[in-house]
Amino acid sequence: MSIVNKYVRNPEIVKDLTQEIFIRAFLNYDYYTETGKIRAWLAVIANNKLKNYYRNEKYRNERVQFLSLDDFIPSQEKTPENIIEQKDFTEQIVRIINTLPQKQRDAVFYSVIYDYSEKEIANMQNISVGSVKSAKHYGLEKVKKLITENNLINRKVKNNMNQLNKEEAYALLYQYAKGQISSEDKAAVEEYIKTDEESANIVSALKQLYPKITYSQDDEVTHYIIEFVLDSGDNLWYCNMGYPVSEYECKKRNAYLEIHDGITPAKNEKSWFIWGFDGRTSIARYDNEGNKTEHEVFFRDEENDYSIAYLSKIKKVYSPVHWDYSVDYFDEEEILNRMTTIEKSKAAPSLYELRTRNSYGCNVKAAVYIALPEQATNIRMARGNGVIDCGKYKFVYVDRYLTAEESMSIECTFNI
Repeated sequence: MSIVNKYVRNPEIVKDLTQEIFIRAFLNYDYYTETGKIRAWLAVIANNKLKNYYRNEKYRNERVQFLSLDDFIPSQEKTPENIIEQKDFTEQIVRIINTLPQKQRDAVFYSVIYDYSEKEIANMQNISVGSVKSAKHYGLEKVKKLITENNLINRKVKNNMNQLNKEEAYALLYQYAKGQISSEDKAAVEEYIKTDEESANIVSALKQLYPKITYSQDDEVTHYIIEFVLDSGDNLWYCNMGYPVSEYECKKRNAYLEIHDGITPAKNEKSWFIWGFDGRTSIARYDNEGNKTEHEVFFRDEENDYSIAYLSKIKKVYSPVHWDYSVDYFDEEEILNRMTTIEKSKAAPSLYELRTRNSYGCNVKAAVYIALPEQATNIRMARGNGVIDCGKYKFVYVDRYLTAEESMSIECTFNI
């Protein structure tokens, strides 16, 4: 009640919200791990409940504003355009805070966003005031560094939010092609592809390929990879997996996420959406609606260059299929260990040989699409399903159901 009372003026509403918080805690008590910090656990539930309360138009006159954009940018005329820009800017700051380690993230959120004192945060989390001060200090330093690195202040002042570097652009191209992208990111991609013909060609090909991809039944796993060999020799992958999730399981998991601010159960038998992979981790991951997600590696086999990861933070779970869209980017040296090889044939100077092989270790509807440039001719398939012409790129592909013991291959030759 003391937490709610700090931000809600009406005593009756304070009582109602406090009751709802305890009901929510009771219904989700199975998820509580006994650590002696139940007050901190209740505080998380309370703050999530307060977030929903603040969004409710019914109580607009009762609520207290936590965060002012004046803390970040110079005041501007309150035009509709500026209001939208300010909202986008605030969301970016919140996304940056969300990337911090949990102790730093909590300290920054509770102090900067929710205006708790360091003593209140220490009591809430059952830690020392010194620990709170340290976490807050280092958290804010990282936030400042990330704001500078992402050029957010200059972008805002100059009203120029559409500057992406190469990896940022690659991370968004498939989301843009599917139309699952925020208005801000869409504008940024459109600005970027004006100056990068290769990326514009990738977008054009992805728009044509996407409607032609086939999927499994809702109760089966789907996995497909779209692979580009770039002009630089680097490699760009869009790896996409659909996990079947029942409506009951979806509701249960979303209730958990609401309490835990989108944090999934940590690397144990309750972990969600686990997968294994070779090589480096992804540069970006997205869900069904294009919301960015986070992942964490919890097993690493250095000798065999193999890792296992799980989705550690997600906005929500979707039913009947939860999609995990990831983006991998490999430089030329890293590609040597990847599954696809393209080599010049000894038979003729303009002839190339392509080989790829993949397995999954589970029953899955799988596909691999490898982009060849539009100049590729005389494509002859030895293994695989065929060729899909998408303008600037032609995709050789294999698409089939696999058991845990099976693998699939593409082998072909082509001329350039």
